[in-house]
Amino acid sequence: MINGAYHMENIKNLVFQFRNAIELAKENGETDSLYFFQRFPNGCCGNASDFLGHFLLEHGIQTYYVCRSCPAQNEEENSQHHAWLLLGDDTIIDITGDQFKDDENFLKYKHSIYIGPTDDFHALFTSDFTKRKSVFLNELNTINDYMFFDVYNKITKYL
Repeated sequence: MINGAYHMENIKNLVFQFRNAIELAKENGETDSLYFFQRFPNGCCGNASDFLGHFLLEHGIQTYYVCRSCPAQNEEENSQHHAWLLLGDDTIIDITGDQFKDDENFLKYKHSIYIGPTDDFHALFTSDFTKRKSVFLNELNTINDYMFFDVYNKITKYL
C-alpha cells in the first residue's frame, strides 16, 4: 500500500500545483481570451476539469470527466450542473467546488480542491451523468480548441 499512498500523494501535489497555476495565470490576465475564466472558479468547472485531466494524463494519470446536474428545487429555478474528474477507483478530483461557497442550496461548499470519495456536496448532483476519458487537448482541431490549448499552455507556465 506504500506505492498506492505515494501515488495518491503525487496526484494531490499535481492537483494543488495546477489549481495554483490557474489562479496565477488568471491574476496575470493570461486566461482572459477564454472570457469565462475571468470569473474562475465560477462557471469554469467543465473546462478546468478538462485542463486538469490533460495535465494529469501528461503525468501518466488517467482520469474520467464527469458532469452531473442537481435538479431544480422549484419551477422558477434551473438545474445546476457541475463537472469534476474521477480516478479509476471513483476518487473525486474537483478543483472548482468553491464556486458554490455562498450558496446554501449547495451546502456553502467551500473546498477549492477536493480529492476523496463522494461527499454530501457531490451527492447532490445526481442526473445527466456524463463520463468520458480525458483527452489530449492537442488532438482537438477547431478554432476554439486551439484557443483552449493556448490558455492551457499559459496556465502551465506557472507550474
